[in-house]
Order: sequence, then structure tokens, then C-alpha cells
Amino acid sequence: MNENGLPFKIRRLEAKDIPAVTSIDRLVFHDPWPESAYVQELYFNPNAHYFVLQLTPAMPTHSWAERRAAMASQIVGFVGVRVEMERGHISTLAMRPEWRGWGLGEMLLHTALEQAIHSGAHTVALEVRVSNAVAQNLYAKYDFVVVSQLRGYYADGEDAYYMRANVEGQAYYSYLQQRRALLEYRFKPQPANIT
Repeated sequence: MNENGLPFKIRRLEAKDIPAVTSIDRLVFHDPWPESAYVQELYFNPNAHYFVLQLTPAMPTHSWAERRAAMASQIVGFVGVRVEMERGHISTLAMRPEWRGWGLGEMLLHTALEQAIHSGAHTVALEVRVSNAVAQNLYAKYDFVVVSQLRGYYADGEDAYYMRANVEGQAYYSYLQQRRALLEYRFKPQPANIT
């Protein structure tokens, strides 16, 4: 457990994390970024903010494959957001496949949105594959709406939806805080019910 009682921590990307991040990138995406792209973002783009989700030893695992994957790399996901002027853009968000469905990707999205707001963004945009309904549903939870469809956006020819959310104002920030509290509650160990 970390100091917040959560079985993981989300922290800023460091140079030592780039091999783990590129490994996840190759595992998850059809057209992964090269390692040099992360080096460029980390060292030469002052508008870029990247975060990794790192497991702590208490994260529950249900199979030997999951335990082995966790031991091989404690980093199981990452997110990147760029903010220029009042516009944020989520450049990447990825989770190792065996760790999907736990709400960890949502924690990363939440982190990126908070960073964008903190950096002065009024809107945040992203691209998502038209076939990726799970991601689209997650983004819709945070008020992202489809603005346009980008034909042949991905290297394999698949289209993307360009989605955008208005993140300015106290109401949106309050909503983010409520979502974070709910997510953290899911991950914190609950006291045993003794009767």
C-alpha cells in the first residue's frame, strides 16, 4: 500500500521508466511510438506531462501470469497530456491488457485531466479508434463528446473520433473530485464486517 492506502501510485514519468512504457506501448498499440518519442517529450517538450501507474506489492493478483507480469514491471500503465495555451490534448493512454477492467486506466485519465486543468486548459481533446467502444465510454463519463471523425487516422487505416471536453469551471473540477473519491474508495481495503 502507498501512503494514501492505495495499492498503486501514480507518479511522473522518469527516464528510467521509458523502457517499461515503450514495452507497454508495443504491447497495446498497432503503431507504437519509438523510445525516442518519449525521450523527446520528457526532455524537450515543456508542455508535455507524462505519468506512470506503478503497482505496490499489495495489489491483488489472481493468476500466476498476472503476478509474473507485475514482477517483470511494476509499471502497468501510463498517460500523457500536453497543454498549450488553454487547450489540453491527451496524447496517449495505455494499460497492460491483464490490468484492464480494474479502473486503473480511469485513474490515469483522471490524473491527466487534473494536470490539464492545473496547467490552465479550458478544453481537453483526444483521438480514439472508432472501434474502441470501451475507451469511448470511459471518455464520455468525463464529458468528452465526438467533434469529428478523422478518416484513416491510424497507420492501419482505421478512422478515429476526435473527442473534446470542456474542463473549465468549478462544477467540472468538483465532479473530478467526486469521481476520484469513488475510485479511491474502490481500491482501499475495507474493514472486515464483524458481527
